[in-house]
Amino acid sequence: RGWNRWLYRIPWVVALVFLVLSPYVSYQRTSITNLNRLEEGMFLVFAASTLWYLPKIPIALGVIIAGGFRMVKRIVGRVLEWIKPTQRNQQQPLAINSGRRQALGTLAWSGAMIPFGIVGKGFFDTDDLTIYEEEIVLRSLPRAFDGIRIVQISDIHAGSWRSPDPFRRARAMIEQLKPDVLVITGDFVNFDPKELEFIRRDLVRLRADVGVFASLGNHDHYCSPQNHSLLRSMISNSGIKLLVNTNVPLTVNGETIYLLGTDNTGLGQNFADLPAALVGVEPGAPTILLAHDPTFWDKQVRRKAPVDLMLSGHTHGGQVGIHFLGVELSVAQVVYKQWAGLYRDGEQYLYVNRGLGTVGPPIRIGIPPEITVLTLRSPKPQYG
Repeated sequence: RGWNRWLYRIPWVVALVFLVLSPYVSYQRTSITNLNRLEEGMFLVFAASTLWYLPKIPIALGVIIAGGFRMVKRIVGRVLEWIKPTQRNQQQPLAINSGRRQALGTLAWSGAMIPFGIVGKGFFDTDDLTIYEEEIVLRSLPRAFDGIRIVQISDIHAGSWRSPDPFRRARAMIEQLKPDVLVITGDFVNFDPKELEFIRRDLVRLRADVGVFASLGNHDHYCSPQNHSLLRSMISNSGIKLLVNTNVPLTVNGETIYLLGTDNTGLGQNFADLPAALVGVEPGAPTILLAHDPTFWDKQVRRKAPVDLMLSGHTHGGQVGIHFLGVELSVAQVVYKQWAGLYRDGEQYLYVNRGLGTVGPPIRIGIPPEITVLTLRSPKPQYG
């Protein structure tokens, strides 16, 4: 029937609409609070497109792989038939039990629904805050700083939150951790400084004994120069010391370490000035660098600059991955050499935070949002 043909075309029309609108909505949205009807509908389209497309990726891969095997089998069969022709089997095909066919069909559809369930759960896992702890021995760390606790968060992306509650919980968790120093390694917003108003109430309540410090990320530059200046003012007016190609000395009992911050350098951006950030740093003094993009580690830090510890974010850990029996795999590994966790080269360290917020699909699967606790240690005295 005519209407039957149109009925089967509906999913293709829906898929095409989602494919066209999803990138536009992803770019245009700033914050999903106080949205008008049109903007709210656009956000729902973005969420729906995520549910529509992401689960199909593993299914599509399975179909492609199976198709490849069938093609190879067919080619091999043709080659063998050409080498040694055989008579075709004239027997009637075996009858397939209808009950077995129905059971196999049910099993296939059940398996196909698993990815949809995983992606649906991913919408809720975006708020499943996880604390990661590391202890790092810095060879030049003075005894006065032994045991100092640095808490790191990154990639807030305030415009991607469904409500301010997750960031409020993050702030409460940070408060319970009682950090000596709190650092934020960039990407406060997606595209617009107005997004920061969404979490401003809790942003101004962030506290640490020594202070709260931050660097800028690539998304913090995705706006006009006027809005970028406004964003920087809003961050500073929230009680956060913004380190843009500069440093601040931290002194305890006459001993000093330096906290440095560079602007972002990465794909399409080159705002970092590490030499400027090192101005005034005493030779041999311990240095901790806030630099949003971890690729900066290989470009300008590792074996090239007097930086003991670099703290980054940016990758989000890929947002989608597998963490099983101590092994963590993610799509981010395809793009980034250092994508999550702690890395070491000699006496230099890099830590890549998996981020709090999201960009693109508003989900996390297997890569929960992260609050990092880094405890710094001085080398143990050598006797003998």
